[in-house]
Amino acid sequence: MRSRSRFAAVLAAAAALALVLGGCSSIPRSGAVQAGQDAVTGENPAPIFLPFGPRANATMEEILTGFIDAATSPDNNYEIAREFLTPEFSESWKSDSGVTVYDGSERNFVTVDDTTMTFEVMPVAEVNGNGEYHEEGASASLPLRYSFTQVNEQWRISAAPNGTVLDQSTFKDVFSAQSLFFFDPDYRYLVPDVRWFPRGASTPTKIVNGVLSGPSEWLAGAVTSAFPEGTALTADAVTVVARDAKVDLNSAALNADTITLQRMRSQLENSLPSGLTVSITINQNSQDIDELGASEPQVNPRVDARALVVRDGEFGFLAATGKTITPLAGLSESIVALTPSAVALSPSQTAAAALTVAGVYGIRVGDDPRLLDPRQNLIEPSTDGSGFVWSVPADRPNELFVYSAQGAASALPTPWGDASSIAALQVSRDGTRVIALLQAAGETRLVVAAVLRENGVPVGLGDAVQLAADSGNPVDATWIDQSTVAYVAAQPNGEDRIVAHEIGGTSTTLESSTGITSITGSNLLRDLRALNAGGSLLVQRGVGWQERIGEVTLVATQQGIGG
Repeated sequence: MRSRSRFAAVLAAAAALALVLGGCSSIPRSGAVQAGQDAVTGENPAPIFLPFGPRANATMEEILTGFIDAATSPDNNYEIAREFLTPEFSESWKSDSGVTVYDGSERNFVTVDDTTMTFEVMPVAEVNGNGEYHEEGASASLPLRYSFTQVNEQWRISAAPNGTVLDQSTFKDVFSAQSLFFFDPDYRYLVPDVRWFPRGASTPTKIVNGVLSGPSEWLAGAVTSAFPEGTALTADAVTVVARDAKVDLNSAALNADTITLQRMRSQLENSLPSGLTVSITINQNSQDIDELGASEPQVNPRVDARALVVRDGEFGFLAATGKTITPLAGLSESIVALTPSAVALSPSQTAAAALTVAGVYGIRVGDDPRLLDPRQNLIEPSTDGSGFVWSVPADRPNELFVYSAQGAASALPTPWGDASSIAALQVSRDGTRVIALLQAAGETRLVVAAVLRENGVPVGLGDAVQLAADSGNPVDATWIDQSTVAYVAAQPNGEDRIVAHEIGGTSTTLESSTGITSITGSNLLRDLRALNAGGSLLVQRGVGWQERIGEVTLVATQQGIGG
């Protein structure tokens, strides 16, 4: 059955074209979708859906179909969708409690009795009331139950699940991903917390309210907000005038000192669509807020774009030509002497952790290498900006230790107690999160957890949030940027499945390869690197993987530049 909302959108586009041909201007109704920009800037607008309201003498199925189609129009609190509801239920239906995203397969409406129907969908994701997106691994259909009654001899819905239902293609037209930003405990970084909001004029308001409400539950304890407790908008509206977002806050914001106000504005300006400035007032009183200057936090820490490798007895950055290697002064010689199988470089590029047959070593410029973890069967270590080295055995995934620069060891409780093995563990470049690629209950799982610290020292991990599940065997995982990670799993057919996943967003399966032993992120998804069992450094070219250079022993993980 063709969606009435899509048919209406086509009619609207045709009408717009007719106006243009007639010399009149009109609202654009087509073009490339750019998440988060169209509602505020007017650039690259998303499709505009114009669903019909209920027609006279419609059947229960037609009313239900129209109601579901009307979820494409969130304007005025889903005003059109509410026309399909009884007046009483329209008042209580909570449209913003979440979204069920289904696979877009053929709709299945089932009549239960004279006043009840179900709409069965195959869910692929769900968005909760806070805008947090979670992919679903369900293999069974989900029946959604709707009750009907007659109002003035016309069928209307009198009971339904809260929230809306959208197929995955339409969902990306109606909703956009927005990164809300919060600070790491030391205010050196802004950490993204991806949420999904309906496109429209209310998007800036939803973003600001999201920031004021604080981070997602799984991030609590790892990040902080500059806004004083209790801070809220005086009116539930953020207006944008000449690309400046006007944010009026209540009296709780009076507790903010100068630098706190600067951080508050930094949070909002980075969370709102690119190109917008922010003017903060408190109870309509303007605030004199200077720039943070040298204290401005990093938003997306970058690494050196060159591959960091061991090749032909040398350790350093591989030149663009692929012929020469630039060593790291004070580190390269010591690292090569250890004959490592994996290396993780610190953000300062003055320290590293190396995996060897004897265990994990810490190497610092000016010091002799120090054996930190002598246990057997260790995986590639990870480093963080606070100088800690993270190490865990592959066959004992819950025996995670962190080591200080002085070699002091601390056991860190893990939230994946059911895991039987671990293939990769990587700390984010801002030090607030960790990803782990695990084997548990016969499947591969990629999870993320918040890093809990006291005075910069890791003391625990938050609850693990599953990002992906795979039937293959886990091989490796890496950070690509602050929001995106990737993993590789070896499939029974011999191919390696490589998947990129936005934390709080969608996943993308990349072109497969064979024999991959490790993957390493750079700054962009297209710059993801792979190393195969034959020592070939692979890069993405077109729709496949291409060898850049051979005889590579390892590709090191970088954590930033000068952090």
